[in-house]
Amino acid sequence: MAIFALIGVAGFTMLDQVLRTQRQTEGRLERLADMQRAMHLLTLDFSQASGSSVTAKLNEVGRVIELRRHAAEARGGSVTLIYEMQEGSLVRDVYDASGQLLAKQTLLEQVAAVEWQFYESGAGWTENWPPMGTAVLPGKSAPNPQAVAVTINLTVGGNSLRRVVLLPAEIR
Repeated sequence: MAIFALIGVAGFTMLDQVLRTQRQTEGRLERLADMQRAMHLLTLDFSQASGSSVTAKLNEVGRVIELRRHAAEARGGSVTLIYEMQEGSLVRDVYDASGQLLAKQTLLEQVAAVEWQFYESGAGWTENWPPMGTAVLPGKSAPNPQAVAVTINLTVGGNSLRRVVLLPAEIR
């Protein structure tokens, strides 16, 4: 009986360890999928940005990035997207052409900070768009930058993600 008890305890211990490892692996895979989805949406949105639609503004929480892109399924054919930090998460709000909120999506949780940079040849990288001191004619918007870089600093592990996206070329 003692031998069977030892075999049973050893078997239970091994099963418990396998289940614990499986839970940890599933959690990591789920987090990785969340990061991949967030980066995919960022890339998709900025690579399809409409001309002269990208702006970076400051609010009480941090920088808010706004852009417009074509969306066949939306009324009016385009959507306005707003990226911002809210309570430790990167959030993406989607508005239709009339300004009605279509979706509020939490792209990534456990985010410590998000840093945005905009690239324009001749001027290099800047944190403001349009750049400070840019002369824009009344009724016009500054053209989109040539590229956008986002760095997402994660709270867990102190790691960060960085994505650089080229925007569609405009006739200048």
